[in-house]
Amino acid sequence: MANKTDIIFTLGDLNCAAHQWPDYLQYGFDSSDVTALLKIAGDSELHQADADSAEIWAPLHAWRTLAQLRCSQAALPLIKLFDELVEDDWALYELPIVLGMIGESAIEPLAALLNTAELDEFTHVMAVDALCEVVEHYPEQRDAVLAHYQAYLEKPDLSLPTLNGLLIGRLCELKAKELIEGIRALYQRDGVDTSCAGDLEEVEIKLGFRSNRETPRPSQAESYGFKAAPAKKPESGDVIDLVNYYFERDGNEQAIFNASELDGFFSALACAPNNIMAAQWLSALWGGEDKAPHWKKRSEYAEFNDAIFTFYNHVMEGMHGDEYHALFLVEMEDEQEYTIVSSWCEGFMRGIGLWDELTEEEDRNALEQALKPIQLFTTQHEGEALDSLSEEQINQSGLTIEPAVKTLYLHFLEQRQRANKPIQRTAPKVGRNDPCPCKSGKKYKKCCM
Repeated sequence: MANKTDIIFTLGDLNCAAHQWPDYLQYGFDSSDVTALLKIAGDSELHQADADSAEIWAPLHAWRTLAQLRCSQAALPLIKLFDELVEDDWALYELPIVLGMIGESAIEPLAALLNTAELDEFTHVMAVDALCEVVEHYPEQRDAVLAHYQAYLEKPDLSLPTLNGLLIGRLCELKAKELIEGIRALYQRDGVDTSCAGDLEEVEIKLGFRSNRETPRPSQAESYGFKAAPAKKPESGDVIDLVNYYFERDGNEQAIFNASELDGFFSALACAPNNIMAAQWLSALWGGEDKAPHWKKRSEYAEFNDAIFTFYNHVMEGMHGDEYHALFLVEMEDEQEYTIVSSWCEGFMRGIGLWDELTEEEDRNALEQALKPIQLFTTQHEGEALDSLSEEQINQSGLTIEPAVKTLYLHFLEQRQRANKPIQRTAPKVGRNDPCPCKSGKKYKKCCM
């Protein structure tokens, strides 16, 4: 008679790439299978199986099944796998979810792991993530989890700044305002990698303790621990370089961040049903009139505006032409080129915010379809949506942005042309000295002219 767990070895990469979990309980699994499933989940030979085999996926299907069983006795054995499997990307992502689904019984052993020294830093990160997942699945456990986070903040490991930064990111997700003093103390002790959740002012804004920054936003280099040099004005006069220079030098938390975001912003204006005048969008570049810089030199003000309007016209002409290309960022890592679309997408959504409300259902549907690939990469919508996609699906979504924007532009093209159509004169032209058409008896220049 075949073992029930044999099905685990036949599923292969079923729905794995999209992080979609099938219903494993449909195969008849229950508490009597826990021991066998734990053995599969921790089998080192299976973890080292051939990458193209179905066997290599068996541990993943086993721990997912244990998660759906909500099996408390599986908590400790699975937590013991954290440090063994910390180099496994699937385990790094999914085991915290599994422990979160198991719930209350996982809290104490996860807290113990978090405070165990001499483990891989990302083993601790998995513990932090798993505790947050417990609250996600069981909100009533929030106080218990926060108590353990608080205990860690009182005696943090300052040699693990990435862990501390990611922990603070999780506390922001949980809106853990009650732990703000511990968070502040951790920043004061210089124990946080600010590239994870931002600096203290940014965290205080996320938690509702302040509405605006008092200091300039750290540059990307500063976020990664490098001391930023003052913004240096480009010598080339290149429009993109100038735009980046002025936004880096004079920007704020609510301002456009870089040329890529500006390109997205102007692309949204180009797609709008009606022309959005410069008087409306100029202040939006800085997040409002009250946040615009106080220019010390008239020449710099003129130079910035020249660069901005040159950029604006370039985007408008590009959208109107046969080929449209968004100004996405490109980064190199390990000799591999990566396209970064998030800044551009943030700018596009900022531009959409200046549109008038759409009254026609057809127009609203057109906008909704165009925004689907764009919203995936914005801070307001990213997270679970992106986590559910494979790298290939994420790349494919990025490739659909430009066609979606062009389609939106064409959808509203007729409306824009109709709105901008010049008034046609139907009556014959009246001369300045002719009798006024209103029959007053006066000359046109002395009457209705």
